[in-house]
Amino acid sequence: MGGGLMQLVAYGAQDIYLTGNPQITFFKVVYRRHTNFSMEAIEQTFNGSADFGKRVTCTVSRNGDLMHRVYLQVTVPSVNVASGSSFRWLNHLGHVLIKYAEVEIGGQRIDKHYGDWMHIWNELSQEAGKKAGYANMIGNVPALTLNTTDANNASVTPEMDLYIPLEFWFCRNPGLALPLIALQYHEVKINIEFRGASDCYSGTPTAAPSLAAASLFVDYIYLDTDERRRFAQVSHEYLIEQVQFTGDESVSSVSNKIKLNFNHPCKELIWVVQPDANIASTVTGGKQWFNYTDAVDTTDYLTGNPDDPYGGGLVMQPVTVANASDAGPGYPSSTGQQTGNYIQWSAKDTGFNPVFSAKLQLNGHDRFSERMGRYFNLVQPYQHHTNVPKTGINVYSFGLKPEEHQPSGTCNMSRIDNATLQLTLTAAAVAGDAKVRVYATNYNVLRIMSGMGGLAYSN
Repeated sequence: MGGGLMQLVAYGAQDIYLTGNPQITFFKVVYRRHTNFSMEAIEQTFNGSADFGKRVTCTVSRNGDLMHRVYLQVTVPSVNVASGSSFRWLNHLGHVLIKYAEVEIGGQRIDKHYGDWMHIWNELSQEAGKKAGYANMIGNVPALTLNTTDANNASVTPEMDLYIPLEFWFCRNPGLALPLIALQYHEVKINIEFRGASDCYSGTPTAAPSLAAASLFVDYIYLDTDERRRFAQVSHEYLIEQVQFTGDESVSSVSNKIKLNFNHPCKELIWVVQPDANIASTVTGGKQWFNYTDAVDTTDYLTGNPDDPYGGGLVMQPVTVANASDAGPGYPSSTGQQTGNYIQWSAKDTGFNPVFSAKLQLNGHDRFSERMGRYFNLVQPYQHHTNVPKTGINVYSFGLKPEEHQPSGTCNMSRIDNATLQLTLTAAAVAGDAKVRVYATNYNVLRIMSGMGGLAYSN
């Protein structure tokens, strides 16, 4: 008897729990037929000229039946510097560019995301295999971010197209694609406000740079006749996800109580503490918008692709190559000696998580006991997210899988009268002033009927 047959007949009472009354087979594929559809990405223009420091609006045209993914396309210009001057775009330029992005339906703001939030969410949810490609999409590459000096009044950075994915509820899940066909009487608008140019680079260009171009690429879905008719005629209720942010809170002492003014069933809380010194205009290499540690990064914040997971960056180190063909014992020959640079990862930032410990209180009762900052920076993301983020991004999740649309646990903050996040910060974090930013992700219901759409629950 062959070994495989021996295993097959070695069948006992315990196997009934595994293979008794089988319901599936692994050896006959089963699939489900889907409705007929097609997709197309179509460029949408902004009303007015998009540039640094400006707020622009895109009224989404009704080219298709549903709206799914949306990408902000920005063309950053090539930059010239005067002789002996230097220039670099800041790290994660695509995130730095965006002060905020918001979506409106019928004049009502449904969701608002910030460049800071987009970076934090990417740190938590980006799959490892896509990190390098994503960094390239948003301009976090040496061609733009390495500090470059030129002696000939020439261009030091190239013109480059950036593609920044927006992360609204309808972008992340095709089952939540926004039915434009059912919004006959309400316009859908996407508003973008860009940061000022001086917040996006370090150095001395010969002229203040302006964006060469900016637009949105929208993935439209086209439905077949029957499904299109149903979408247009029936009412819709979508369980959507929103981001809540009530603004920066300044802190200057080690012990702090941060009042949380959130509403709706919240999936998780995410917070960072950023010393003002990290984004001062005097920082070598430029403002460190996404440095959430308690110290300025002393590696000059040079970065590239891939990025240092511990929060440092890619740094240049000198290397000497020599011809050793006629070397003496223990020493290479100086003949043919060449010097150059190589790029290596720095070990980590000079700073640490500004949150030494934290505790959440709901109506005066501890939601959990006080825990060290490393628990929120490492353990919670490891447990609930795709990726463990850089130093300083702190998470507490009320659900099992907060990245998924399927609800897996929430805390209804609308029913909590007094929610307080108690933070003990490191002394280095409050050597000067610092800002605390707390974000919450929550569920809400979007109702679409009679050609109009709006939220079922307001703030």
